[in-house]
Amino acid sequence: MTDLDQTIEQKFLGCWRLVGVEREDAASGTKLDVGTNQSGYISYTPDGRMMVIIARHNPDGDDHITGYAAKWHVEGETVIHDVEIATRLPWAGTKQLRGFRFHGNRLTLSPPVSEDFIHRTVTRRSLEWEKV
Repeated sequence: MTDLDQTIEQKFLGCWRLVGVEREDAASGTKLDVGTNQSGYISYTPDGRMMVIIARHNPDGDDHITGYAAKWHVEGETVIHDVEIATRLPWAGTKQLRGFRFHGNRLTLSPPVSEDFIHRTVTRRSLEWEKV
């Protein structure tokens, strides 16, 4: 089966390793997280389940781990994660929307422009994942 033969849902399936994160202040365009090392994995299963974990290592030692498990489905150009359990309790029971784009063996996920719980400001973010 070639990439052209796969459905959008089939392209998501499997495990992906985080290879890049871009985060900027939505109002000013100022790049955030300079010097921050982030690593993680996201997995999508054929039965409509997914899990993600991201470790954020800051130069100042203020590290964070974010993770959740959810049901997932695609609507148009958005993948929706119906969060069931999360390291951030307010996310449990929410829908986390991510715009997506496939390019070769990479997947870019972009949440809507929104309040960033780490920076406490409205940010634009994108996360790039590489198929494992």
